[in-house]
Amino acid sequence: MQELAPAIDDVVQFDGPAVSQRSVDDLGIGGMVGHFKRYEVRCCIGEGGMGRVYLAYDPMLRREVAVKVMRPDVPDTERRRFRREAIFGARFCHPSIVRIFDMGEHAGADGRPVEWFSMEYLPGSDLERVLGRASSHGALLPILSVVDIFRQVLSALHYAHECFVVHRDVKPANIYVTRDPNTRFLTTKLLDFGIALDLDGPAKTEVLCGNPFYMAPEQTIHGAAIDGRADVYAAGLSFYEALTGRHPLDDFRRSPVETVLSAQAKYVPPPPSRFLPPDTSSRVAQAVDMIFERACAKDPDERFQSAGDMREAMLVFLSPV
Repeated sequence: MQELAPAIDDVVQFDGPAVSQRSVDDLGIGGMVGHFKRYEVRCCIGEGGMGRVYLAYDPMLRREVAVKVMRPDVPDTERRRFRREAIFGARFCHPSIVRIFDMGEHAGADGRPVEWFSMEYLPGSDLERVLGRASSHGALLPILSVVDIFRQVLSALHYAHECFVVHRDVKPANIYVTRDPNTRFLTTKLLDFGIALDLDGPAKTEVLCGNPFYMAPEQTIHGAAIDGRADVYAAGLSFYEALTGRHPLDDFRRSPVETVLSAQAKYVPPPPSRFLPPDTSSRVAQAVDMIFERACAKDPDERFQSAGDMREAMLVFLSPV
């Protein structure tokens, strides 16, 4: 009788690095290893209220990077957000989550320390700008392109949720469409874990974190428990927007924040199929409506229970026959 093959867990060491018995200690065990990292700053490629992003070059590893710099006078809440974005980006290892390489401080022009972190440079545009350009030409994105974008976004979210992290700020502005620098294939990256919730951390409930137009109903209730299904809801709203060129709550754009939050809990938007091109097949129209309805159910228990479930449904019902 053929002997059964061993389970992978039995032959791969997962509980830490193998310890060498060699007596030579080149690095000095117990000490610190470091070097002075240098980036050649080339130009400013983005600016916001809290800081700037620069294109830079890493001469040691011969690659372009983006360096995000925080203004020295920002409030402590934004400092925490900046550091959280860097820490989560460095912790994660997923092809659709932007990679963070390094973090440090630099003496600014006025002598005050300026915090920065370096990350992979992404030539391209965020989805919000992509949709804006399409709208200016009176066009919609091809459905298969939208499916490909959200296939990657939902994969990234599923990974983050498996790591017990809820993004809480999923929206087109944080979805970046770029090209792989080696293959030149179009790829999508999920950005900005600055207000992410670590479900393994001490604080499990917060309110009004994120953009009101992409917040799940439970995020608007003080003390409500938040989990990955809040990101599924935001992904559903973004999916609707990418397909139709309009936000499900467009009618509330000029409304007070309280009205928008109330709408998230009570308002039922028109089905996205109403705004698709007239030649859209009934199969695709019905699938789009079903996916949006499930993703954006007001009750979390009635939604897709994971980002992976939403991704699977999208691929099954919206991929070419």
